[in-house]
Amino acid sequence: MSTNRHLVGRRQFLIASSAALATAAVAPNLFAGETVAPKRLAVGFARFDDAAAVVAAASIPAGDGALIGRGARVSLSGVSGAPADPRARRAVELLVHYSYLDGAERRDAPFRAWACSRRTGCQGNPVSFTVPVDEMQKITLSVGVERGDRQPGTPLTLRAAAAGPSTIEGQGLPVTLSLRSEGGLKLVRGFYIIVPLFDRDAEPRWSAYHLERLGGRWALHDAGGDPAPFEHFVLRIDYAKS
Repeated sequence: MSTNRHLVGRRQFLIASSAALATAAVAPNLFAGETVAPKRLAVGFARFDDAAAVVAAASIPAGDGALIGRGARVSLSGVSGAPADPRARRAVELLVHYSYLDGAERRDAPFRAWACSRRTGCQGNPVSFTVPVDEMQKITLSVGVERGDRQPGTPLTLRAAAAGPSTIEGQGLPVTLSLRSEGGLKLVRGFYIIVPLFDRDAEPRWSAYHLERLGGRWALHDAGGDPAPFEHFVLRIDYAKS
């Protein structure tokens, strides 16, 4: 009888241990699910015209081959349509992924071009940088998205994850602008409008908006002249060399 009780106790211990290990393995995913971080990006496009109509970037028919040999000059001045509480911001940083050869191996060097403060509400400094396109014939970016009080770029630890969903960082969302017929949106001169979306968010009705200046930044405005009520930022891309 004593032996049976011992076996039952051992069996219960093993079951409990397995459950604990399973919980530990999936906990980060559960926490990440609770943060409801933005999951995708909507990308619009407008030509170099202050009142140009905005269209979906996916409708650009072909890339601008004249960028080869000149490179692309990319400018960003900040986020528009951000919520009043900076802790609720969706986009917190923009990474540019530079490709280079290390001997015979191709590597990726991410560069944080822009970041905002979710604690103070600071937009971050306006930035402008050059991306060569001769070799890869594309520009690869990723938008850092998160929700909570944690400063952009700080590491996420298991202790921070256990503290609650407000400390979880969402995954960087990629954007590829390409001169090739495949492999992303087409790369041309103009304005690219990037909107972080949650799973159930609808893509903006681009034709209802145009670009105007707002507080020194390019921003979407509706037909009545009011700024778009959703968070977005605008990349201006031109030739790096005339």
